[in-house]
Amino acid sequence: MAPGLVGDAFQKQWTELTVGDLFERIRISMPQDSPAHLSRQAYIDIVAYILKANNFPAGSSELTHDLETLKQIAIVAKTLGPAMAPH
Repeated sequence: MAPGLVGDAFQKQWTELTVGDLFERIRISMPQDSPAHLSRQAYIDIVAYILKANNFPAGSSELTHDLETLKQIAIVAKTLGPAMAPH
């Protein structure tokens, strides 16, 4: 089963990683039956959609598919639900 792409499950999986990490994971694993067959623009559009669905703020410019630039954008968790609070 694939990890969740929205909400606490997404934040737990991706916090402290980068948008570049997310882009690469999606690029090398999707679509499942034919990974890495979409255009880089299609993959960045998917990343943008996931970030928007998780209510991350939009940047001042459109996301690029340049991996080095994407690796400079950290994914930082917002307040997580009670199940995610440290023990």
